[in-house]
This record gives sequence, structure tokens and C-alpha cells, in this order.
Amino acid sequence: MIGEILMEIKESLQVDLRNFFAEKFMYSTDGFSGDLITEVSKHIKKLLQAKCVALYLHDYCNDNFELATSLTYEQKVLKQNLLIDSNNKIIYKSTTNFTILKGCNVFKQPSNFSSFLFPLNFGDSPIGYLFLAVEQDKLSNQSYKKLEGMIDETYKLLNGLGNYSKTMEKANKYELLYRVTTKFHSSINTNDVLTEVIHTLSDVYPHFEYRLYLSQDYKNDTDLPIKELIYNDEFANKSSVQAFQTGNVKMEKDETGLKTRLFAPLKGKQGIYGVLQIISPVDRLFPDSDVEFITLLANTAGNALENAHLYQQSRQLISDLQLINETSHTLNSNLRLSETTAFMNKQITTFFGANEIGFILFKEDDYDLLDGSTKFFLLDESSLFLETIIPTLRSEKESLFIGNFSTKHPDVKMPYHSVMAIPMIQSDQVKGAIVVLHTEPYFYSFETFKLVQSLVHHSTLAFVNSLLREQLEQLVITDYLTKLYSRKYLDERLQEHLLFDKQGAFLLIDIDDFKTINDTFGHDTGDELLIKVANIIENRLGANDFAARWGGEELAVYLPESMLDEAMEVAQELVDRVRQNTNPIITISVGVSYWNSNQPNEMHRLFDRADEALYEAKAKGKNCVVREKVKPLY
Repeated sequence: MIGEILMEIKESLQVDLRNFFAEKFMYSTDGFSGDLITEVSKHIKKLLQAKCVALYLHDYCNDNFELATSLTYEQKVLKQNLLIDSNNKIIYKSTTNFTILKGCNVFKQPSNFSSFLFPLNFGDSPIGYLFLAVEQDKLSNQSYKKLEGMIDETYKLLNGLGNYSKTMEKANKYELLYRVTTKFHSSINTNDVLTEVIHTLSDVYPHFEYRLYLSQDYKNDTDLPIKELIYNDEFANKSSVQAFQTGNVKMEKDETGLKTRLFAPLKGKQGIYGVLQIISPVDRLFPDSDVEFITLLANTAGNALENAHLYQQSRQLISDLQLINETSHTLNSNLRLSETTAFMNKQITTFFGANEIGFILFKEDDYDLLDGSTKFFLLDESSLFLETIIPTLRSEKESLFIGNFSTKHPDVKMPYHSVMAIPMIQSDQVKGAIVVLHTEPYFYSFETFKLVQSLVHHSTLAFVNSLLREQLEQLVITDYLTKLYSRKYLDERLQEHLLFDKQGAFLLIDIDDFKTINDTFGHDTGDELLIKVANIIENRLGANDFAARWGGEELAVYLPESMLDEAMEVAQELVDRVRQNTNPIITISVGVSYWNSNQPNEMHRLFDRADEALYEAKAKGKNCVVREKVKPLY
């Protein structure tokens, strides 16, 4: 049948078909649209009075030839995907390499039609196949030659439309890239940039898979396919690492050999910030046009990431400088040491989420915990931890930044893993350290560590000044030999108690025969005995009691809110302890005076009564306690 039709059609079939295509599709802007392909198929089917005509076009994503004609009959009887195998053997080949294949395997069910496949190509890989099925008929070589002209025109049409589609696709990609670039330039948020990259790729390549390998820590609640880029020696040969290190696009097959992976570096002007991985569902290389587009998108994203990172970095730097400035300003406002540690505790807890903070003051061979240290440092289990890190801090004068302390020191058992320990150095001397702990391993970033380190360095002078100030204050109110309070300080404190208390007792103490001791054993021994007596007094006093060096070998004690009988007991106990705990043995005499709200409470009278009682104790033979003569009113 088709042979007769071809014989009847005039020689200008190719010209007529060309004119039809030109008239119908010259101004088409649809490219490879389904309607256009169906229209071409329908016209050829009508022209040849064929039973079935269909066009199969190459689908890059699936690497297959899929049915593009949407005619009802063809959709019903033909297979969706065209398989080119041994059953499609060549039945005709011209001198111009025009080839016709058998098309019997295109039907879903066995058919009695004569069917043919015409590759739509001339030299290159086919862009598709034209399928033709007619009633049983035998075509001559002359008929095949007539079909060759028709196939040539169909190929030229589809190839032209395909080129137009590619041009439009490229234009659309670059228009999309322009819009994306505009969004990138208006964004200073890293998450927004990464989200836009994935959304853009998903729109252009909906069948592909994507991953983002980032070289920096990325903490954000997001559904983006983000992974950490590990680029140590173990992973040096991975394509993702090579793309990151070289800045060039890399391609490889996956482990199954069924998919292709492309790695595009996210390059900025100052560095590479990660790698974009794209996984194609088929085992074939990405076309150059796609590689070019993906590379441009990755570079644009890299620049946007760099800008966002630099902006966030500058904001963080400003915030850090503000924190350091505010902290330094507060610390330089003449705070007491306890106020300084309390303020630093608040700053470090608020801004860095510390679980525990310790303020350590180094002594010659020991250390003291300052007020403001949290409860862990007051427990016995902190001792081994501190004994582990303090020698390094003192000898190396370097900060410690440990992500997992239990791994580094498995013998030290404690619930805290992240450790920052920064020495406080003044005039090249390590004065102490601030230790910051957290239960979660690797909780603190290196940037956080550097900021805390800077805070400690800026606060060290304030710590030292507060410490020196309190030491100076202590020197002013303390006797340099006995370390008891000075006479002036006792006068000031006692005057306050006389104003606000209801009663109290005053003890005036004198070391018996102290001149003889100095003459016999020397002044050094005399000083040692004086210090010994002062220590005995300090160890016996209550929390609110205080003692002072009255002058020479005389010492004084004030017992706030104490009854006279209670004061007599304390005095007698001091007499006994001094006699029992000194070598050479010495004794003391004590005069006790008392006041309450029912009698005059002038300080000098309280002193005078105690002095009179002390004089009487000396007269009685020393080594005893005598209370004041005046009977108090109760």
C-alpha cells in the first residue's frame, strides 16, 4: 500500500514537506513541545496513509528514547521507551548513510504490520527515531529513497527546533541565573544563599540529587542536604576533596556504576567555601552546557557565601569588640575582687553558655579558689582536674583548649568534656587562671575560645588591681607581724558595734615577762612567740569576733553580743592554751570589760576598765583572768 502511495506522490515530496513544515512551524516558539511533535506525526501519518506514526526523542535524564507523540492510537499500542537491540536489525542503508531499521519490537503486543525505524541523524548520535507502521507491504529501494527525503526534512525541522529549544533553555538558565544572582546580592544570610542554590537546581534538574559539603561549621535548623567537608589525608583522594583543593569541577561514577556524580567548588574571591555535589540518575557525563551552567551557579553561590560570611564575620567582630569594651569598662570601675569575679562569671555564662567557671589565684606552691567560682570547683572531685591542668598553665603560660577532656585525660573522672583554661598573665608572671567548662564535647568553637581568651587578657589587669587594692587595704588594717588587725581598725569596728549592738565584751591581753623572754632567748624568739599567741587567739575566735595588736606585747579581742560570763570562759581558755602550746613556755594575763544597753557605752571607758582588770591580773601573779571592778547592770 505504502509503496503505491510513494509511487503516486510526485518527486517534489521533500519540497512539499519542507514547505508544509516552514508554513506550520517557522514562527513556532514552543521548541520540542508535545503538541508540535504530535502535529508533525499526524501530518506524516496523513501524507503516507500509514497505520501508525510516532516520534521517539532522546531523554537525557533517563538516557533513553521516549515516546513524544501523543496521538491516541500510538499511545495505546506503542511502548513508551524505545529499545535499540539486535531485533532492530538494519534492513536498508543508502550510500549517504541513511539507515532504516526493523521496528517490530516497538509494539506492546505482536503485530502484523510492517514497521520501520528511521534514525533522525546524519553523522552524529540520533536526536530521535521516527517510527512508521503500515499494512503488510514490501517496499522497494526506490520507495526507501523517497522516504529518505521525508526523513531528511523531519530531521532538519526537529534539529532546528531542538537547537532553538537548547537556545531557549540556555537563555532561560541564564535568566534564572541572573535572578538568582540578584537574590544572592540582596542576601546576607548563609542559609538563604544555600536554600536558593538547592531550589534553583531542583527547578532546572528535578530528577537529580544534591548535596552541599561545607568547609566550615554550619549550625542551623534546616532541611538542606548539608554535610561537613572532611579534607584530611584519609579522604584526600575523594573527588569532593579534590574539587575543594583544586577549585576545578570533578566528575565520577558512583559505587554502583549506574549514576554520575559532579562536584562543583563553591568559589569566592578569597577562598573556596565548600563543594556542590550533583548526582545524575544515569551513567553518562554531564553535557558541557550543563557543566558551564552549574559552574557559574556554584561560583555565584561561592561569592554570595563569601559576602554573607564576611558580613556575619564583621558583625560578629563588632559584637565581640563591644563585649570586650563593655567588659573592660565595667572592670576598670574600681570593683572589689568579689565583684570582679561575679561580673566575669555573669559575662561568660551569658555569652558563652558555660556550665561551670573557676577563678584560680596562684600562690607560691599552691592555689586559692576565688569567690565567684561555681559549685563544681568547690567539690573534692575538682582537685584532680585542677592538679592536672595547673602545672601546664604555670609552666607553659599558654591557654588550654580541649574539645574532649576525658579522651585526652581518661584517668581524670569528671562530667565536663569541653575545657577552656586561660592564664592571667601580668608582667610575664602567671597570677592565676579562669577555667570554663561544659558537659558537651566540642561545645566551644575556636572563635569562642579566642574571644574568651581576649576577655581574660583584658580583665587580667582589673583582677590584679582589685587584688592589689584589697591586699593594700588588708595591709593598712593589719599588723605586719601578727597578721591581727591594727589598733586603728579595732577602734573603728568596735565603735560601730557600740552604736548598733546591745552588748559586748572586750579582752585586753598581755604576754607576761615578755622583756625577759627577749633578753633571754632573743628578739627573733620573742617575735615567734608573739605570732604563736596571735595564732592561738585567731583559732579560738568565732565568726563575728575579731582581734588586734594593741601595742608591743599587748593584744586585744572584742566579742560582739557576748555575755560577761561567756567572755570570761573565752579568756580563761586562751590563758590555758597559751601556757600549754608554747615553747619556751610563756603565759598571758587577761583583763575583761563588758557593756550593755543599760550602761554608758563609751569606748574609752570600756578600754579603761579592761586595762584596770589587766593591771589587777598582773598584781595577782599573772597567768590569770580578771574581770572589771564595776558591776554591770543587767
